[in-house]
Amino acid sequence: MNLDEVEMLELWKKRLRLLPVRRDCSIERDDGIDVDEVLLLDIREWYAQLLATGKVAWLPEEDLHSEVSCDVDDEGVVTAMLPPSCVRPVEWRLKGWECSVVQFFQPGSLKAMCQRNVYLRGDVCSPVAVLHDDRLMLYSVEPGEAAEVVKARCVVRPADGSYRFSEAAMSTMHDYLRKTYNT
Repeated sequence: MNLDEVEMLELWKKRLRLLPVRRDCSIERDDGIDVDEVLLLDIREWYAQLLATGKVAWLPEEDLHSEVSCDVDDEGVVTAMLPPSCVRPVEWRLKGWECSVVQFFQPGSLKAMCQRNVYLRGDVCSPVAVLHDDRLMLYSVEPGEAAEVVKARCVVRPADGSYRFSEAAMSTMHDYLRKTYNT
């Protein structure tokens, strides 16, 4: 699905049984809430959460390797800055690595802490990636070699502001609303 904000709002209204609107009566109130505005806030939050945690198969993804800048330290540890459109990494690979990384560890995890030790850290045979807020620490390349990102598949937020997702992701809408409104 690829919907703009108006289409997305209409979809949510249908899913919440707010559409179609009955036209055979008239009711006026001046103390009500702006339902569209409340729904748009929920839609934006739901979509942000979906991009951050949803199944990758449901989401827009792109290979952003041409947009990645990286630095290598003296020990071969690579720091790669995440492109602005990247919501989360999916699969990354450096030139010379024998395989890609598809698991991204948090800085405080045991696997991440092992990367501080030159004898325990990832290498070209079994690379490791540690995800910080706006960058990845990639372990590692041979000391003294340059780093070149050859694959950087990421879940991305569409630049045009549209909502792109698989139809299967709609199943999470009611779960989101149930958690949000405790219903």
